[in-house]
Amino acid sequence: MMSVQRNALLLIACLVWGVAGFIILRIALMAYPPYATPLNALLSLVAFCVFQMLVFGRLVRKHTDRISSNIEE
Repeated sequence: MMSVQRNALLLIACLVWGVAGFIILRIALMAYPPYATPLNALLSLVAFCVFQMLVFGRLVRKHTDRISSNIEE
């Protein structure tokens, strides 16, 4: 079985999620201009914060804890 160090695994996960986030941001920025109003910007910010707290933040903590608690180095 191939072995990867914890820090390298966390770095790989960080890079993968960073690329995915960049792609989503790029798509959103291309689609958003026709709908750019202060109210829509505020609603987008609220939706982002809710998603961060309830979904993404928990997912990151769960996987970081799982990788960090791996006994094998």
